[in-house]
Amino acid sequence: MKAKYAVLLIVFLIRCVLFGQVAYSQIPSATNHGEIPDLEFTTPAYQAEALRLLIREANLVAAELQLPENLPITQSKLVAKTVYPYRMAQFTKRIGDIGTTNYLYEVHKDQKFSCLVRVAVDERPYLWSKDYGLPISREDDNAAYQLATQWLAAASIDVGALNRDCDLGKGIAPGSFKTVGTNGLFVPRYWINWAKHGTPQQSVAFVDLFLPKKILLEMRVENPKYVLRRPLEFTNLDALISDPGNR
Repeated sequence: MKAKYAVLLIVFLIRCVLFGQVAYSQIPSATNHGEIPDLEFTTPAYQAEALRLLIREANLVAAELQLPENLPITQSKLVAKTVYPYRMAQFTKRIGDIGTTNYLYEVHKDQKFSCLVRVAVDERPYLWSKDYGLPISREDDNAAYQLATQWLAAASIDVGALNRDCDLGKGIAPGSFKTVGTNGLFVPRYWINWAKHGTPQQSVAFVDLFLPKKILLEMRVENPKYVLRRPLEFTNLDALISDPGNR
């Protein structure tokens, strides 16, 4: 388990240094054995409270976006969960993520909700090509953009700031084209992307959606300054981690 979190932290640090989010001087000192000290430190009380907060946030997001979830989401309904140890969460600002049979919810940026991914296997885009193939003249990326921004705003993402600070890209998702005879058709799945000015490969926020059925496939915000939601707050953190023997 310790090795697993060590690898995750190393990957996180590499990304942060490359994108200027963390300076080398901020990286914790290693021990004589080359290990980051106390990386795995946590307590059962902290883990339980973090999971409770993750579930509460997922319920809020699901309600705000009117997602096809069987609310309320409870621990018994989860099919996946990752709660990072206290020490790692303090440094990386990642609390964890939980998954239902429909969506994965991530709190990975400044202890805020940052990503939602559709995981339901009964509505994969490739299954829609038979019934939803459209001629290219029917492309409507403006309607897709409007729907994407409605979802972002509902989740308290600062759409105005994204439009001001970023380059907007919108269009049919790659892989959504198909050919039937001589007619070029596409599946109306759209990508709406906000990228750092002048660097289209560096996404700041991203929405993947299927327009005909208004299905949100993915919503991701890489820079937490555009997330207006409150961070997950541990009101009794000292008590949760005060007993070193309760690890």
